[in-house]
Amino acid sequence: MKKTFLLLTILLITLVISGCSSNNSSNSSNSNNSYSCSCSSNIYNCSDFSTHREAQTCYRDCGGVNNDIHKLDRDGDGSACETLP
Repeated sequence: MKKTFLLLTILLITLVISGCSSNNSSNSSNSNNSYSCSCSSNIYNCSDFSTHREAQTCYRDCGGVNNDIHKLDRDGDGSACETLP
C-alpha cells in the first residue's frame, strides 16, 4: 500500500513538473515567434509596428541603444516608438 502511494505521488509530481515545463517552453517560443524582425538593414519605421511592445522587441533584438539600425529610438532613451500603444 505504501509503495503504491509513493509511486502514485512520484508520478503525479512528475506530471505536474513536466506540464509546467512544457507550458513555459511553449509560452517562451510563442513570444519569440509572435514577431520576427530583420536586423540586416534599415527597413522598418514605427508605422510598421502595431504596438510599442513589438517595436521595442525588434529594437532590443537588433541591438538596442548600441545598434539602432532602424532608428526606432530617435531620442536615444532606450525606448522605441514611444507613441505607439
